[in-house]
Amino acid sequence: MKHGEARVSWGLAGRALSWWRVSLVGLAVGVLAALPHAVGAYAREPSAFGGKLALALVPYSAWALLAPLIRVFFLRVGRETPGWGRRTGVLIAIGGLFVLIHALLLAAMLSVLEDWPARGRGFSEGLRTVLLERGAQGTFEYLLFLSAWMVLQAVRRAHEKELAESRWKAQWAESRLQALRAQLDPHFLFNTLNAVVGLVRQSRNPEAVDALVRLGELLRASLEGRGSHEVPLSEELGLVRRYLEIEQLRFGARLEWSLAPEPETVSARVPALVLQPLVENAIKHGTSRRVSKGHVQVRASRQGAVLVLEVQDDGPGLREGAVGGLGIGVANTRDRIHQLHGEAFGLTLEEAAEGGVIARVRLPFVLFERGGS
Repeated sequence: MKHGEARVSWGLAGRALSWWRVSLVGLAVGVLAALPHAVGAYAREPSAFGGKLALALVPYSAWALLAPLIRVFFLRVGRETPGWGRRTGVLIAIGGLFVLIHALLLAAMLSVLEDWPARGRGFSEGLRTVLLERGAQGTFEYLLFLSAWMVLQAVRRAHEKELAESRWKAQWAESRLQALRAQLDPHFLFNTLNAVVGLVRQSRNPEAVDALVRLGELLRASLEGRGSHEVPLSEELGLVRRYLEIEQLRFGARLEWSLAPEPETVSARVPALVLQPLVENAIKHGTSRRVSKGHVQVRASRQGAVLVLEVQDDGPGLREGAVGGLGIGVANTRDRIHQLHGEAFGLTLEEAAEGGVIARVRLPFVLFERGGS
């Protein structure tokens, strides 16, 4: 189903649901209001309680007959009258007409049920009595009905707004992910091809072939995941492993790396490409700036209901690499986490005690389920 069709379908279902809710509330209020009258009548004449309750419900039955017409007016005024105050004023003004029509219906029903002609009571006299006895109460009942309708409409609009915001957030997160992939895929390709060219020039052909094979695996894994917003941590670590193996060919003995996830974390759900840009950042702004051997560590741990991912390098740190260390990959990752999980989770960069930078990601710990959202 297309988005537009889904919105129309939801809107129709929402209006029907609101209508049924108003009807059920009205029925419950009618029974509760009629019950004291029926009990009082039964106390005066202890017989046929069901009949007395039915007679006490007659005013609310008249409202039930008017309900479809009232609903049409509510919907039409809601669509065609701008402004909340003006709309409310129009609906209250229309209420006077509905109270009068209700009195006419009620008088017609009571004239039959109470057999006014046999009692020598004319219709005009009975109508006047109904208006005097029921006018104020009928006005209150209409206002109660109107209030319930407006509350339900407000709840529906709030829900529609929430759905619209959720759709916007999902689209925004998707655009961020696609922008990140658009940045990363060429980077994988050109960096690795440059490394392969260097290996060939050094007559290190087996290593060049190995690099091309690993590049193919990396690109395939990246392309296969294009429809996935979230993946198990094990898949994300697999992508990181391929990336680090390629970088190992570029840097040789100058790069050491390790992946150290706690066993219970590998099945956790994480945003796709949440670690790879952080690892790339650690190498670009950390390890590659060292003259001697550099280290990159990737860790994953669980802290209660929170999954903590860490990427640590031993480069010059934030003081010397702050500008470069806040690239588009890091910024996109932080924004995507906020959009997916709120401000309580996210990405922070901090100086490591022994030197270098720790990129720390905090996510809700949720196990990944195949076929789930």
